[in-house]
Amino acid sequence: MISPMNRPFRILLIDNNREPSSFGSPNLFRWLLRTAPLGAEIHVRRGPDQDFAGFQSPDALVVSGSITSCLPPYEDWVLAQDEFLKDLMKKRTPILGVCFGHQALARCLFAERGRSPALSKSKKAEVGWQTMRILTDSPLFQGLDREFVSYQSHYEEVTELPPDTVLLAESDRCGIQAFEMKGAPVFGIQFHPEHTVEYGEASLKRKIAKGERGDWILNPGLGPKLYQEQVGKIIFGNFFKIAQSN
Repeated sequence: MISPMNRPFRILLIDNNREPSSFGSPNLFRWLLRTAPLGAEIHVRRGPDQDFAGFQSPDALVVSGSITSCLPPYEDWVLAQDEFLKDLMKKRTPILGVCFGHQALARCLFAERGRSPALSKSKKAEVGWQTMRILTDSPLFQGLDREFVSYQSHYEEVTELPPDTVLLAESDRCGIQAFEMKGAPVFGIQFHPEHTVEYGEASLKRKIAKGERGDWILNPGLGPKLYQEQVGKIIFGNFFKIAQSN
C-alpha cells in the first residue's frame, strides 16, 4: 500500500511495557507483521522513554498495554503520551488502544471535555480466558461471532463510556470492553487479542505461582480449548482496512 503522499503506509506501535522481556511488545508486533498492508513500515517506539514524540503523522497508531496504572498520580511519560494521543485524535489518525492503551484513550477523551476520567480499580479483575459480547456493530469486529473469547489481564478499567464514543462490547466482569469514537477511526479494547494460547497459559501459571487471587483467575488450563486465533486476525486485519480507507 502506497499512501497518497507516495510513501509507504507508516504504522507506529507505542510499546508501554515495563518488563524488559516484553520490550517491543513482541506479541502485538507479530500481529502487525501478519495483518499490516503490503509494503507498510512498522515503527516501534518506547512509551516510557518518550521517543514517540518526534514521530510525525503516522498513518495508523497502535498503543500497547502496560503494568503502569491508568490512575493518578501520573508519571511524566504518561502525560506526554496523552498529549500525543490527543493531537492524533484531533487529526482523525486511526488509533487502536489495547488495555492500558484503551484506558489512555478514554482518559484523553474525558480530559478533552474537561471531565475527570471515569477509570478505577476493577471490582473483580479479569486474568485469563474470558468471553466478550458484542453489543454494537462496528467495522472493527466485522466477521466475529457475537460472543468470542480472548485473553484478559487487567486490574483497572474504564467505568463510564467516554464522551463521543459508542460502546462496542462487554464481559460479565467489565462493562466497557471496547469502544469506538464517533466520527473518527479511534478504538479502545480492554482485552488482549494479540496473546497466543502459549503466552496466555504461561502467564496464568506465573500469576498463580505468585499467589494471584483465585477469584480473579479465569479458566486456567483451558486455553487450548478456548483460544480463538481468528479473533486477533480479524480485529487487527479490520483495523488496518479501516486505516487504509481513512
